[in-house]
Amino acid sequence: MLPAMSRRFRNTIFCLFAVMVPEGVLGNPLIIESNPVLKEVQNTEEYFPDGIGSVWRYTGRSRTETIERIADVTFTNEVSAIGTTNIKGETVKIFRETNQGNKGPTDGYFRRDASGITYYGSQPTTPFEQHLVPYRVLKFPLELHGSYQQLSKKNVDMQTDMDGDGHFERADVTANAQVVGYESITVGAGTFSDALRIDAVMTITVTLSKTRHLVVSTDTISSWFVRGIGLVKYVERVEAPPLLETRGEVTHLSEELDSYSLKGQAGLLSAPFPYPPSSY
Repeated sequence: MLPAMSRRFRNTIFCLFAVMVPEGVLGNPLIIESNPVLKEVQNTEEYFPDGIGSVWRYTGRSRTETIERIADVTFTNEVSAIGTTNIKGETVKIFRETNQGNKGPTDGYFRRDASGITYYGSQPTTPFEQHLVPYRVLKFPLELHGSYQQLSKKNVDMQTDMDGDGHFERADVTANAQVVGYESITVGAGTFSDALRIDAVMTITVTLSKTRHLVVSTDTISSWFVRGIGLVKYVERVEAPPLLETRGEVTHLSEELDSYSLKGQAGLLSAPFPYPPSSY
């Protein structure tokens, strides 16, 4: 996710999905060698549970740096798989967050199939995000040290005038992810010796209609997932360039799992992956 890559292109890569797995599944991850370099993560979907009624509770931190000031706050966020709905003829899971990335409540829509997890947008949303969805945030099966493209769209109408000339800007958007490997990580919910780390980068290159200058915004995120639990931590960095009266800013976001309650069978939790920023 991701997600995570959230913000209308919003400030978080991504919500996670969680599912109950049989006793004994947790432990050293099982892998299948597909070639001498890449190793397939067996039963990839078990890292992304989504049983309806499942709840994940996180404590987060947001730090925004500008030339004038530094704002540092702590927040909480609860993610719940609340049900399903139909979008563009597809049945998608609804993940409700109380305070995603300290930006307030939001619903995210995700669908899982044999090829991976696809993001179908959010509420509230923006016209810019609607030009981008749906797109796949996770590709199944995952391969250790493998990388894949999540999104690539050119000349997207942003439906926003960023340079004050009365015309909407257009942008090229790319997002890519890499499966880094297994790492030990400690959060409020416990210590996990085999968390699967996934890094993702989203880049938005805007062509200003007034001057034709290029303005680049980047969102990078590292997320850690545990088999049978889902997302246990993410760390994100969002760089927003200076425009008009603003001088630009850098925002650091993180959330760590404090507790969780899982329901149902294998599914997914929406992973933090870069999404379009809320300012767009």
